[in-house]
Amino acid sequence: MDFITISLISFFAVVSAFLPPLLDGVERKVRAKIQSRIGPPTVMQTWYDLRKLAVKELKMPLGGELAVLTVFLSLITSVSSIAYLTYVLITSTLNPLSIATLIVLITASHNLTLLSSVSTSNPFSIVGSYRNVTLLLVNEFGFMAGFIATLYALVRLSTNPTPLSFLAYALGLAALIVSTYVGCGRLPYDIHEAEPELASGALIEFSGVALGTYLYTHLMMRYVFSLLVAYAISTLIIGFTNALVVIAVLALLTSIIYILYGVVAAMLGRTRVDLGVRTLFTLYVSLTLCLVVAWLFA
Repeated sequence: MDFITISLISFFAVVSAFLPPLLDGVERKVRAKIQSRIGPPTVMQTWYDLRKLAVKELKMPLGGELAVLTVFLSLITSVSSIAYLTYVLITSTLNPLSIATLIVLITASHNLTLLSSVSTSNPFSIVGSYRNVTLLLVNEFGFMAGFIATLYALVRLSTNPTPLSFLAYALGLAALIVSTYVGCGRLPYDIHEAEPELASGALIEFSGVALGTYLYTHLMMRYVFSLLVAYAISTLIIGFTNALVVIAVLALLTSIIYILYGVVAAMLGRTRVDLGVRTLFTLYVSLTLCLVVAWLFA
């Protein structure tokens, strides 16, 4: 790689680390408009909230040293996933090893977040985390299937653009969109915090900088998921040959998808815990079977 490409990758990685709270502020304003509310006073409100949490006293939960440690480790893995994803997408070095590394980094951030909640001694936090584990087990299957199938379909379309190859791409993209939306923790799939008696479920024992780190990590993972969908869509439309074009298109499309996910969530209600998991499982199995049939005849 030349110096300019390295500089562009570094710039996009840094911007990606600071952009999620700003996009969350925009999303909050949009949701407020849809629901006929005033909403936050400015799109910078999420940044202000994180700043206030950073200076507040950290109340360590009973036996919660491991929980706090895993919160910060999950932040490190989410930052690493953004940096590595930026490098892979801009340099077009997608291969089985890089795909596996991306999946490991993304799932590791989720798993560390779950571990931080389970590590506390609060039963409400543990119950909320177990519900999230159930959802995650089903959703990770859909995410890996959709991600791999979409990338494989893009390769096939570049060499053999048949209707069945395009159908396989559409099915893989559908699974990827659903799995990334669920992975963002938006309605109706925020079931780990769905019940009133949980008092915010997995977050009940976090405060101060630990809570701020938890929330910031969650926003960054939302951005990562939106970036994956943006890449899958834009690659089919535009042949990327220039790193600057890659950065501009990905930044714009990722922001649009991030806000669209928020708009969809604003118009939905919560699902029952058992119904949400069962519906996702049925959807992913159906999409996978259709994908197998499409690849057999492609």
